[in-house]
Amino acid sequence: IRFYEVQTGKPTNFFLEHSLDIIDINLNKSEIASERKIAFIDSNKDLFLSPTFKRDIIKLAAMCDSFLWNDKNDTLAAVADGRLIAWYYPNAIYVDKDLMEQAKVIKDLPEIGQMTQMIHSLAHKSHGGLVNVATSPYPNILFDFCEKQKFEKAIRLCRFVKEGTLWACLAAVSLNARELETSEIALAAIESIDKVQFVNRVKELPSEASKNAALSLYFHKPNEAEQILLSAKLYYRAIKLNIKLFRWERALDIAINHKTHIETVLAYRKRYLERTAQEETNKKFAKQFGEHPNLNWESIKEQIKADKDRERKMK
Repeated sequence: IRFYEVQTGKPTNFFLEHSLDIIDINLNKSEIASERKIAFIDSNKDLFLSPTFKRDIIKLAAMCDSFLWNDKNDTLAAVADGRLIAWYYPNAIYVDKDLMEQAKVIKDLPEIGQMTQMIHSLAHKSHGGLVNVATSPYPNILFDFCEKQKFEKAIRLCRFVKEGTLWACLAAVSLNARELETSEIALAAIESIDKVQFVNRVKELPSEASKNAALSLYFHKPNEAEQILLSAKLYYRAIKLNIKLFRWERALDIAINHKTHIETVLAYRKRYLERTAQEETNKKFAKQFGEHPNLNWESIKEQIKADKDRERKMK
């Protein structure tokens, strides 16, 4: 799949590859470049979704006859295996897959048969008949409130409607917008206690950079999270992030490049090897252990505490 600039007609530097032939394809209607997504059906009748700026193709449904984007927002609807499936906020797949599942509705349509085509909000049978299928009007209203940053009104709407799918939409949208107060209320409404606890932990972080990095990591964007921390000169947090992800070499590289917390990385590495009963086989670490033979946890903890105190004083 190749992409072209509408105004100039020139191809962009980005393209997508798929292993099977593509039989149907369509872009969403978002005017924001970072929100643009493409959906397509392959010859196996599987429906896929991907952003238009990076290769992150995700399968949404099987046995899909056709699909349609909403003209006003990001809602995606498809006819698959004799059912209408509507994903109210498909971008939730890049925020939290659990919320993606909770923010969709499925309606059985035994009367439509096979080879059904979607025409606007109608399902069109293969023999030419039209079938009206109603979906909730409330997501449109919710997205309008969120787009205008009117999250209090969005919360009141969800409380009025009392639908789990709408609360899940609000949770995903607010998390993506870094609106933690709203996301906490929405997640509590759908009883996602573990996610509420995570949001509370993020709110307690001392700086905006560390909060944004924690959310990026939650969105499965570790490189973005690391870059946020490095840009804010929060080197210890960037190092600890990589240690938690077992990206040991990257943690050591950050420590060496910024000449800080080298012994911190080595101490955590030594503890990890001892707990897993392994010997050091990485030459880069072996060299650093030779240069730093005496690791003192007390001095390491003092350095970590000093870094955290400095972060608390950041504006």
